[in-house]
Amino acid sequence: MPAPTPKPSRIIMHIDMNSYFASCEQQENFSWRGKPVGVCEHLGGIIIAASIEAKQWGIKTGTPVWEARKLYPKIILTPTHPDIYRKYTNRFMQVLEDYTDQVEKYSIDEAFVDLTKACNIRQAGRDKSFSRAADPWNEAQRIAQEIKQRITKQVGDWLQVSVGIGENKLIAKIASDIKKPNGLVVIRPEDKHKLYEQLKLTDIPGIARRMERRLNSLGIRSLKNLRDYPVSKLVSQFGILGQHLHNMGQLQGSWKEDFTPVEEDPMKSIGHVYTIPKEFRKPEVFQPVLYKLSEMVGARLRVNELAGNVLSVHLHDHEYNCLGKSRKLGYFIDDGREIFLEAMAQLKSTGTSLAVLTQNLYLVGITVAGLRPAVPQQSLFASVARQRRLTRALDKINEKYEDFTVARIPAWQARHIIRDSIGFGRMKEFKTSHVRGSHGKFS
Repeated sequence: MPAPTPKPSRIIMHIDMNSYFASCEQQENFSWRGKPVGVCEHLGGIIIAASIEAKQWGIKTGTPVWEARKLYPKIILTPTHPDIYRKYTNRFMQVLEDYTDQVEKYSIDEAFVDLTKACNIRQAGRDKSFSRAADPWNEAQRIAQEIKQRITKQVGDWLQVSVGIGENKLIAKIASDIKKPNGLVVIRPEDKHKLYEQLKLTDIPGIARRMERRLNSLGIRSLKNLRDYPVSKLVSQFGILGQHLHNMGQLQGSWKEDFTPVEEDPMKSIGHVYTIPKEFRKPEVFQPVLYKLSEMVGARLRVNELAGNVLSVHLHDHEYNCLGKSRKLGYFIDDGREIFLEAMAQLKSTGTSLAVLTQNLYLVGITVAGLRPAVPQQSLFASVARQRRLTRALDKINEKYEDFTVARIPAWQARHIIRDSIGFGRMKEFKTSHVRGSHGKFS
């Protein structure tokens, strides 16, 4: 009786677009190519993305603008253009989806792709029969090279991408970080033991300097030390995180290893936090900014067909003094005007003078939680029904054209203060909403 065919290893690819926001700016502006470029939320803040050329001068994410200018006086500084970044993200995601439906859009510039089936079965011959690839890992490398070429041709000729391939998400992510920019690294299962000699603790995603110091205090100074450290002691020191650290030490990963759609993990809250540019830190901008943030939250609730009954609002001044309030409401809310009015009522109920805190307002944040699917509610008052019809009409106009093409006056007054923005990191709502404008974006 023939021996059973061994189950093939999973083959996971991690795609990481290099210096993404800055590279997109260079893709759009031919004269900026090959020059140091820094992307900023506003010119008085920090660099949120640096081009490959800027990084060569020591300018990186988090560098203050004044320091970037000191390091390279001729650096090109530009505000963010989120619609441009989303455009290129949609393009490279379409390329990935040509190979498998097992694609996880991990962030605006990253994705995980399960290539197991694509690499273990391939079409052969005119009869369109299928056969097992002779070496699935070679096939994975071939696919990755093809994807890189297609990104150059179909997405943007100035965009570069680093690709890592391994048997799980953690190893694939590590592999994509090994050779940047524009790298391609494959780590076969039989070769992963070599990583224990090559990597530092901070080379493992999820272990930053602070965690490294805590591990060092336990005598864990290398990835090999972490691998061999008793899991029971890690759990006693770190709780549930200790199990994750143990998994990372075994190079088994700590991410969810399946590719379950995000929709199955419902959102618990929707909010906006905005740092006000230095030139606008005046008391009179407070209400327009809070109103527009409330409208943005309300629009995102409606496009995701959600409503919430827990409202949180907080303000910070330039010295990080905070005024905040969170309260459970007696009803579910999804309208920006109502969110604003509730937020103002909550702030006033604190008894703290808003006039004092808004003298040099630094940050405003508002969140709606306690989410559930929105249910149309009847009202006894005709004015309430008219207000709801107006809100839905505004949504339709703004979804067809651009955000706040038509807006209530307080939100319109903040049009030059709050700019469209987009963040790094994992973005659940970014994966589930597909409409124009920030109504369906995660920013």
